[in-house]
Amino acid sequence: MRRRILTLDYDMVEQLAKALSAPSRRQIIDALMEKERSIQELADHLQIPQSTCTVNIQSLERVGLVSTRNIPGTKGSRKICSVSYDEVVIPVHNHHQYKDDDFLEVEMPIGLYTDFDSVGPCGLVSESAVIGKFDRTESFLDPHRGSAQLIWFTDGWLEYSFPIEIPESRTPVSLAVLMEICSEFPGFKNRWPSDITLWIDNLKIGTWRSPGDMGGKRGKLTPGWWRLENTQFGYLKEWRITQDGSFLDGTPVANVTIDALNLTKRSKITARIGIESNAEYHGGINLFGRKFGNFAQDIVLRIELLADGKQV
Repeated sequence: MRRRILTLDYDMVEQLAKALSAPSRRQIIDALMEKERSIQELADHLQIPQSTCTVNIQSLERVGLVSTRNIPGTKGSRKICSVSYDEVVIPVHNHHQYKDDDFLEVEMPIGLYTDFDSVGPCGLVSESAVIGKFDRTESFLDPHRGSAQLIWFTDGWLEYSFPIEIPESRTPVSLAVLMEICSEFPGFKNRWPSDITLWIDNLKIGTWRSPGDMGGKRGKLTPGWWRLENTQFGYLKEWRITQDGSFLDGTPVANVTIDALNLTKRSKITARIGIESNAEYHGGINLFGRKFGNFAQDIVLRIELLADGKQV
C-alpha cells in the first residue's frame, strides 16, 4: 500500500509545529491512524469535551493533517474525521528563493521526493552514513531520507513537488530543470547505458541516454568514507521548456511548450525522473545531491520571467 507523504513548504513548518504542540492534537492523530471517527467518537475516546475536540480538529485541518466529511446521521449529519497523510517531510531551511526579478528558482534536496516507485538494487546515503538498508525499497520511506546526498535504483522513478508563485506582472518564458545524474550498476561501470526521462506534470519532456555509471576516480564532492569502487559522480544535465518546445542541453527533444504548463495559474508543479517501461536501456539511475559527485547543487528548477509588455 502506497504511503501518503506531505512535503511542507518552508513557510508551513511553524504552523505545523504549533498545530502539533498540544498533546491532545497528537492524541487525535494517533486515534485517527487506527480508524476514521466522528467528532463525538473522538471526544468519547479521548475523554474530552466535544467542543474542545472540534477546535483541535479545525487546527489540524488548517495544516492539512486531517480531513473531514459530513455523512447523514440519525439526527442531522455527522462529521467524520480521517488523517490525510501517513508521513510529513519537513525542510530544514528555505530552498525557495528569488534570484532576481527575472528568475524564480527552487533548489530541492534529492531526498524530499513526494512519491516514488523504485526497483532494487537500490539505496540512499547521506553525507556521512547509509540511510536504512541497501537494496530495501522500504528505505525510501525512512524519515532520514531528507538528508540523502546520493540515491540510486535499478528501475522506476522519483517524483518531486516544487512550489511556485509567478508574480502577476510577470510572464514565464522558460522553465529549466537541472540535476547531476548517471546510470546505475553494482559498483560502477562506465559503459552501462540507461535511458533516463523527465516528466513535468505527466508531460514527457525528453530522454537522455546516460553512457554509464561513473567511477574509477573520486568525485570532487564525494566524501572519503564512500568506497572508491562505488559510483562517484554523474553528468549535469539540463532539460529546458521554452515557447519553441523542449530541449535537452540545447538539443530539441519534444514539442511541449511553456504555454502547455499554464504556470501563471499554478501553486506547484511536479517533476518526475525515471525510466519508461518501454525504454530500450533499463540501466538504472544515480541521483546526486550537493555534497556528492562533482556539482554542488541539488535538483534545481528555474523559471525565467518576463515583465508584461516586454518582448522575448
